[in-house]
Amino acid sequence: MTNVEVRKGLIEELPVADASIDWIISNCVINLSPEKPKVFAEIARVLKPGGRMLIADIVAEDLPAEIASHRRLYSSCLAGAVSAQAYLEGLQQVGLVDVEITDHIIYDAAQIATLIGSKSLEGESGEGNGSDDDFARQWATQLQGKVASVKIAARKP
Repeated sequence: MTNVEVRKGLIEELPVADASIDWIISNCVINLSPEKPKVFAEIARVLKPGGRMLIADIVAEDLPAEIASHRRLYSSCLAGAVSAQAYLEGLQQVGLVDVEITDHIIYDAAQIATLIGSKSLEGESGEGNGSDDDFARQWATQLQGKVASVKIAARKP
């Protein structure tokens, strides 16, 4: 391909020039960053005027500290999730406009239990798989209706 360039970098410090990108797409990556305000600022920095972004990610309302601080649940896209409102406000604060949720799918308890999954917890509790399954079921029930997959669109003026 002649119109593709691959660059290695951090999402909080994109290796591209200011106002040089037409489109940003991201699928379940931003929730992995512990510095979301920096990510939002980078999006605004690199987009050209009129440039657009579309993000698909996991969001969670009122995520309990036990889940938010669970290091292995970061890789399942749950521990790093913020609220949908925090996403929208973060993008607006860096100057993006037309910020909106274009799709919103709320997870049920079974989907959350799968997201948590006992495999991601292996060795975390020190009590074996039965305890891990209990942990996943317990939190899935408590988080039902609070975890969702969203698509968020925005534009740089």
